[in-house]
Amino acid sequence: MLEVSVGAYSDKGIKDDNEDCYGAEIVNEPQLTHKGVAVVIADGMSGSDAGKEASHCCVSSFLNDYYSTPESWSVKHAGQKILSATNSWLFSQGQQRYGSTKGLVSTLSILICKSTSGYIFHVGDSRIYRLRKGNLELMTRDHRIQISAEKNYLNRAMGIEPRLDVDYKSFPLEKGDLFIMTTDGVHDFITEKKLKSIAQQQFE
Repeated sequence: MLEVSVGAYSDKGIKDDNEDCYGAEIVNEPQLTHKGVAVVIADGMSGSDAGKEASHCCVSSFLNDYYSTPESWSVKHAGQKILSATNSWLFSQGQQRYGSTKGLVSTLSILICKSTSGYIFHVGDSRIYRLRKGNLELMTRDHRIQISAEKNYLNRAMGIEPRLDVDYKSFPLEKGDLFIMTTDGVHDFITEKKLKSIAQQQFE
C-alpha cells in the first residue's frame, strides 16, 4: 500500500511579495489507487504582470481537475490535458488583460505517486530532486537561458506561449524515496551538497 507524508514551507525572502505556491492532495481509496498522490509547486515569473495569480492558478487548477478526470485516463493523458487547458487560459488572460506574453506566467513542477510508480510533469525552473539511499538526483532540467553571469531568462513556462511543451517522465518508486521540490529562491542560493545534508539530517 502506498504511504506518503508531505511537508512544506514558503517565505517571500527579500522580495515584497511571495509569488510561489504549492499544494498537495493525499486522497483516500478508491482515488488513491486510481489517481495516486499529487504534489505541485509553482513560481510566478518575477517579470510577469500577475505572476502570483499565475502560480496559484497552476497549483489549484491541477489539483482540482486531476482528481475529476476519468479513471480510465492514464496519468500522462490526464496531466497533459489539464496542463494544456490551464496554459491556454493563462496565455489568453495575459493577452486580454495586459496585451503581453508576460501577463500570467509561472513555472510548474508536479510529482504524482501512484502505486509503485512516480510521474513528473515539468516546465520552467522549479526543481524536483530525489534522495534515494544517500544519492541526491535532480529529476528535472531548468528551462532557463543564461545570457551572462548576471542575466538569464525562462524560455519555457506556463502561460508564455499558446502551445505548451512540458517535460514528462515516469519511473519506479522505492520504499524510503524522499522527494525535494524547490523554486529558484532555494536552489539558486543553496548548493546540492547543502540541500542533501539538510534533508539527511531532517528525514533520514
